[in-house]
Amino acid sequence: MKMGGFLDIPLLNLHGCLVLVQLLTPCSAQFTVIGPPRPILALVGEDADLPCHLSPKMSAEMMRLMWVRSSLGQVVYMFVNGQEVKNVQMAEYRGRTLILSDGIPEGKATLRIYDARASDNGNYQCYFQDENFLEKATVELKVADPFWRTMPWIAAFSGTLSILLLIHAGMGYFLWRQKKEKEREQLEKELEGRAREELQHELKWRKIKHMARGEDPQAYAEWKMALFQPANVILDLDTANYYLRISEDRRSLQWADKPQFLPYYHKRFEYFSHVLGCRSFTSGRHFWEVEVGDRKQWFVGVCRGNVERKLYVFIAPKNGFWTIRLSDGKDYGALTDPRTNLTIVNPLQRVGVFLDYENGEVSFYNAMDGSHIYTFPHTSFSGPLYPIFGISTLDPIALTICPALA
Repeated sequence: MKMGGFLDIPLLNLHGCLVLVQLLTPCSAQFTVIGPPRPILALVGEDADLPCHLSPKMSAEMMRLMWVRSSLGQVVYMFVNGQEVKNVQMAEYRGRTLILSDGIPEGKATLRIYDARASDNGNYQCYFQDENFLEKATVELKVADPFWRTMPWIAAFSGTLSILLLIHAGMGYFLWRQKKEKEREQLEKELEGRAREELQHELKWRKIKHMARGEDPQAYAEWKMALFQPANVILDLDTANYYLRISEDRRSLQWADKPQFLPYYHKRFEYFSHVLGCRSFTSGRHFWEVEVGDRKQWFVGVCRGNVERKLYVFIAPKNGFWTIRLSDGKDYGALTDPRTNLTIVNPLQRVGVFLDYENGEVSFYNAMDGSHIYTFPHTSFSGPLYPIFGISTLDPIALTICPALA
C-alpha cells in the first residue's frame, strides 16, 4: 500500500501512525512481503526465528523494518536507518529480540526471539516500508512446553534416570579399565615369556654353533636335528643335464658316456651338468646330506630358482649359486668370486648342506666327523632356493642323496 512517512518515529507518534494506516487507501505495490506458509514451532527456553522477505528480491538496507504483535502499538522490534529503535518496544521483548542483519541486504528481516516463552504464542506482523510503500506479512509462532515440564513425575523420573545412567556409565568404565589392565598384564607376561624363550633359544643356538665348529660326530648329530629340519630331497628329472643319468629312486646321479635323448624343457640345464632337487625353500632351517664317497669330482649346494640354465654363467653367489666342489680328487673349493680354496684334512665322504633362510646362511659340514667346512658370507635371500648337484666326470661311484632322517 502507498503511504509516506509512516515509520518516521521522530515526527509521528505511534498512535498517529496507527491512524494513518487505517486511513490509507490501497494502491498497486512495488513489492510484496512473504512469510512462511506454516506456523513456526519452538519449545519454551529455545530461540525462535521468524522469517519474512521481500519479493522480488531487493535490498532492505534503506527501508524501515518493524515487527509488531496484533497492532502497531505492540512493537516487538523496530529497525530504522540501520539502528534499533528501543523507546517504542514492548517491555517484555527488550533484550530478547533481534533482526538478523546479515539478511537485510537480500531483503530478509528474520526476527529472532531469544528464550521463547509461552506468552510469545500468537501472530506477528512483519512490515517493510520505503519512501512510498508499506507492506506486511503475518507469521504465526507456536511455543510449546516440553512434556516433562508439564508432567512433574516425568521430570523427576528423567533426573533419576540421568543419575542411574551416569552410575551405569561409571561402572562400565571401571570394568572396562579393569579388563584392559588385566589384558595389559597378560600381554606383558606373554611378551616376557616369549623374550625369555627367544633368549634361551639364541643361547642354545650359539652354544650349538660353537660346538659345530669342532670335530665331534655326536655333537653334530645332536645339533643338526635340534636346530634344522631334515629335508627329503629327490631329483627333478626335468632339470637334469643330458649327460646325467638319474636313478629310479631319483636320489643318485652318474655321468653318462654320451648325451641321453631327453625332450627339450625350459627348466633343463644345458651348458652345465647340473640337476636340481624337486623341493624349494622360502623360509626356515633345513639340511640334507650327500654321499660323495671316493668320487674325484662333484658339486653340491643351493641356488636360486631363476639361475641361468642354457648358457655359460660364472658360478658364484652374485649369480644365485652357493656351492662347494671337489676337482681332480684333491682340490676343494667354495665357488665364490674369487674362488676360495678349502683345506680339508680328511677327504670328504659325506657332505651336510645347511640352509638358514631367515639368517641368510648356507653352510657345509663333514657329515662323518661333524667338522665345519665352509659358510658363505651372510646374504638376504628372496624367492625360492633349490638344492643343486653336479658331476662332470665318468666315475663308477654315484653321487647319492641320503634319505631324510626321522
